Amino acid sequence: MRPSWFIVVATALACRHATDAEEDEKPAPAQVTCRPVVAATIDDSVDVSGVIAPPPKLDAVVSSPVAGRVAQVAVEEGDQVAAGALLAVIEDPALGAGSLEANAAVENARAQRVAADQDVARQERLVASGIGARKDLDDARAKQAATVAEVTAAGARAGLAGAQLARREIRAPRAGIVLHLQRKVGESVDGTSATPIAEIADVRVLELHAQATPAALLPLREGMPARLRVLGAAAAIDGKVVRIAPAVDPATMLGVVRVALAASEGVKVGTAATARITVGQRPGFRVPASALRRSLVGEDEVVVCDGTTARVRKVAIGNRGDDGVEITEGLKAGEQVVIDHVLGLSNDQPLAIASPGSAGARSTPGGSAESIVGQGHAAR
Repeated sequence: MRPSWFIVVATALACRHATDAEEDEKPAPAQVTCRPVVAATIDDSVDVSGVIAPPPKLDAVVSSPVAGRVAQVAVEEGDQVAAGALLAVIEDPALGAGSLEANAAVENARAQRVAADQDVARQERLVASGIGARKDLDDARAKQAATVAEVTAAGARAGLAGAQLARREIRAPRAGIVLHLQRKVGESVDGTSATPIAEIADVRVLELHAQATPAALLPLREGMPARLRVLGAAAAIDGKVVRIAPAVDPATMLGVVRVALAASEGVKVGTAATARITVGQRPGFRVPASALRRSLVGEDEVVVCDGTTARVRKVAIGNRGDDGVEITEGLKAGEQVVIDHVLGLSNDQPLAIASPGSAGARSTPGGSAESIVGQGHAAR
C-alpha cells in the first residue's frame, strides 16, 4: 500500500506544478483604454498640393519695353511700392539721340513753314499789284501746305521719340510688394517678356495654386470648402475653391485648382501647401487614429475590447481626418476598441480596462482619455 500512496502524492504534485507553469505562461492583463466606435458624418474629400501664390489679377511681372542695359534699380525685394513708382531705369544712348534728332526736325519744319508763309504773302502782294504771276502764287501756297504737314509729322515723330525715351523708366503698374528682382544693374534686357525685371503683387489675398488629375477635378466645384496645411504653419487654414481650370495640360494631363485662403497673415508666397477639399458628406463610423495598427502581412487591424479580453480584428479604412479614421468594414457602432498601446497586444490577451477618470489615464488631443500604464508593451 505504501508505494501506491507515494504515486498518488507524486501525481498530485506534478499536476500542481503543471498548473502553476501554465499560469506563469499566461500573459499578464494589459492596462488599456477602450472607446466605442461612434457614428459620424464622413467628409468625402479630394487632396491637392501646390504652392502659395497671389491671384493672377493681383500679380504683375514687369518687363522693359525697350532694349538696353539696366542703369539703375530703385527698389529692393520686400519694398512696398505705389502704382507708378519708379522701379528701374534702362540705358540706351540711341534713345536720347533719337529724341534730340526728332526735336531738331520739328524746329526745322517750323522754320520751313515760316519761310513758306512769307513766300505766300509776297506772291499775294505781287499778284495784287499786277506784276506777279498767278502760277507762282499757287506754287507758294502748295509749298506752304506741305510745310504745315511736315510740321505735324515732325511733331508726331518727336512725341514718339519722347515717349520711347520715357519708357526707359520702368514703373510699377500697380501697388503691392516687390516679390522678386530678376535683373541687377549692368545686366541687359531685350525689350521683351523674356527678360523680366521685377514681380510685384498684392499679398493681402493669397491662394493655393495646385495641380490635379482629371479624375480629381471632376467632382470639384467653385465655392467648395477646403482645409489647408501650409509648410511651416502651426495650424490649418480654412479656404474655398475659387477657380477650376476648364482644360488640362495635354503634356502633363494636369489642371490647375485655385483655393483662396481665408487668412494669409504670415504665409509666404511660394511656400508648399496641401488642401483637403470637401466634395460631399455621408454617414459612417470613425475611430481614433491611435486605435489602428498594421499586421505582419500589412493589413489594417484594431483590437476589440470583448469584455476583458482582446480580440484582434482586421478592418478596412476609408477617409482619414483630424477627427479620426473612417472604418468601412470590420466594426459596428457601439463596439469598444483599444485606443492606446495597441502594438503590444495579442489575440485573447486579458485586459485591465482603465476608466477615463483613473489616475493612470491621460487626455489625448482629441479629447479622449488614454492610459499611460503598460508603456512596456513591445511593438511587433
